[in-house]
Amino acid sequence: MFFRTSSRPSPLARWLHLAALVALLVSTHFGSLSAPAQSLPQAKRPRNVPGQRAVVIDDRLSALRARPDIKAPLTQRLRRGRVVGLLGLSRGKQGGPRFQYIAVTRNTRGWILAEALVRPGRAGDVERLMKLINEANDDFMRARLARLCADEFRHTAAASQALLALGQAAEHAAERLSREAKRRAGDEDPGAGISKRDYLLNYAGLDRYNRAGITFDYDEAAERIVYDGGAYRELLRKYPRSAEAQEARQRLEKLGKR
Repeated sequence: MFFRTSSRPSPLARWLHLAALVALLVSTHFGSLSAPAQSLPQAKRPRNVPGQRAVVIDDRLSALRARPDIKAPLTQRLRRGRVVGLLGLSRGKQGGPRFQYIAVTRNTRGWILAEALVRPGRAGDVERLMKLINEANDDFMRARLARLCADEFRHTAAASQALLALGQAAEHAAERLSREAKRRAGDEDPGAGISKRDYLLNYAGLDRYNRAGITFDYDEAAERIVYDGGAYRELLRKYPRSAEAQEARQRLEKLGKR
């Protein structure tokens, strides 16, 4: 004898199923809001500091001190590219260096050598920054300074000059980075599923350039790392009538990156 059972779930089972479904939908929705996509890096929030905007360009001189004195206690050393606010100026003793009183954050203030800073839009400062770029022996330092100049003085003729200098520094760096990456790789087989391009473009020496927004590519025919020409394309897009535009086009053609 067979007994027929009802296929309809009980009220309690229906309630539990509905509650689980709601919990899943809520967690998925808020999880997607709180977790940014991995492929899109979060932009850093601008520093909100009092005073006139200035940027650190020389970390050899960027010691923040408690007083406008080269022997005063050191508070911290500011990195190149740090945005600060100018609050005052001290000329120091006769013949001594000038110090700027600056705000690093809303609550952190101190004195720094004036030569460590530039102010956007100030003619004397852009000339000093371009001099630093042209005299820099290190490719990475030259590229970083050029990037600062192109960003902070974008409405001046120096911006196109800086972008050209950035591209040149990156091209020169690519030669050294390629030699280093190939020497590190040696004759080793990268492994199944990994091409030589993937292997060399993961070289650790490229990391700091990548963080600075300077990226490279791989020349399959020559088996070497090459600059991807980003600064030249930016120059042509923003300053197509500048004196540097023609050289930027020629360099892009040479790189094969129109």
